[in-house]
Amino acid sequence: MLARRIVAKHVTKTTALAMLGATAVLSVLQILFTYLGELGDLKEGYTAWNALQYVLWGAPRYLYEILPISALIGAVLGLGSMASNSELIVMRASGISLWRIVGWVMRSAMLLVVLSFVLSEFVVPYTNEHAKSIKSHRSVAALGEVKGYWTREGQRFIYIDYANSQGTLKQVQVIDFDENYRMKSLLNSEQGKFVQDGQWNLQNSTQVNLLVNGQAQVAKTNQQDLALALQPKYVHMVTIDPEDLAPSQLISFMKYMHEYSQVPKTYLLAFWKNVGSPFALLALVLIACSFIFGPLRQQSMGFRLVIALFVGLGFYYLQDFLGYASLVYAPSPAWFVFLPIVLMFAAGSYLLYRAR
Repeated sequence: MLARRIVAKHVTKTTALAMLGATAVLSVLQILFTYLGELGDLKEGYTAWNALQYVLWGAPRYLYEILPISALIGAVLGLGSMASNSELIVMRASGISLWRIVGWVMRSAMLLVVLSFVLSEFVVPYTNEHAKSIKSHRSVAALGEVKGYWTREGQRFIYIDYANSQGTLKQVQVIDFDENYRMKSLLNSEQGKFVQDGQWNLQNSTQVNLLVNGQAQVAKTNQQDLALALQPKYVHMVTIDPEDLAPSQLISFMKYMHEYSQVPKTYLLAFWKNVGSPFALLALVLIACSFIFGPLRQQSMGFRLVIALFVGLGFYYLQDFLGYASLVYAPSPAWFVFLPIVLMFAAGSYLLYRAR
C-alpha cells in the first residue's frame, strides 16, 4: 500500500511539473509573439513601452486560453519521460491498472483546472480592463461609459444616450406599450441619477400620455421617480465583451436580462465556454494518456509532441468555429461547445480501452 502511494505521488508530481513547465514556456512564447505583433501597430501616443504594458496586462488572458493545450503537452511530456525510462512498464507489471495511472494524471490536471477558474473569475476581468485602457488611452472608469444604449423591460423600451457605472444618465427616453404593443406614453428626460435598486430619479422630464380617445396629455416635471430594473453595474457590463466577464458576472447579468428582456447568444456562448473549459482540459489530458498507452507508445517524444500540438490546435479551432456557428443556428451554444469535448472524451476512452 505504501509503495502504491509512493508511485502515485511520483506520477502526479512528474506530470504536474511537466504541465506547469509547458504552461510557462507557452505563456512566454505567447507574450513574445503578441508583443512583436503589437510593435507593428505603434503610432503617436502608443509607444513600444505602451505596447509592452498592454501585452503584460493581457498575459492572464493568454494564460487562461492556453491552459488546455498546456495540459495536453505537459501530460505527453510527463508520461512520455516515464515511458522512455520504462517506468510505466514496471507499474503495469506490478499490477497497477492503466485507469489508475490515468486517474493520477487527471489529479495533476486538476491543478490547472483550479488555476483556470481563479484566472477567469478573479484575474482576467480586472487585467483586461487595464489592458484596454492602455490601448485606448482612456481610464478604466471611462471604459464603463455607454453612449447610445437600448434595453427592454417587459412592455417598456428604454433608450439611454449616455450612462456610466456611477449611476448617471443623460438624455433618457422611455416608451411604454400596452399588451397589444400600442404606445401608452413617451417620457423624455435630460438626465437621471441612480437612487437604489430599481429606483431612479429623473430631472427635467417631459411625459406624453396617449389617452384612449386619441388625445395626448403633456406633463413637465423637474423631478420624477422612475422604476427601472437597470443598475449601474449592468451598465458597466454592457461595455465589456462577454468573454471578458467573470463567470459570476455572466450569471448575474444573464439572470437580469432573462427576467426583463432576451439573453443575447453571445453571452450564452461565453457562459458555456466557461463551463466547458475544465472539461476541455480534462478531455485533452485523456487524449494525451491515450497517445502514450495507445497507438503512439512506440514513437519518439518529438513525434508525440507534434501530434499532440496538432490535436490541441485542431480541437481549439474546431471549438472556436462551432462556437461562432452557434450564433447563427437555432440550437443552444451548449451543444456546439460540448460536442468537441464529448468527441475527445469518446476518442480517448476508446483508445485507452483498446490499450488496457
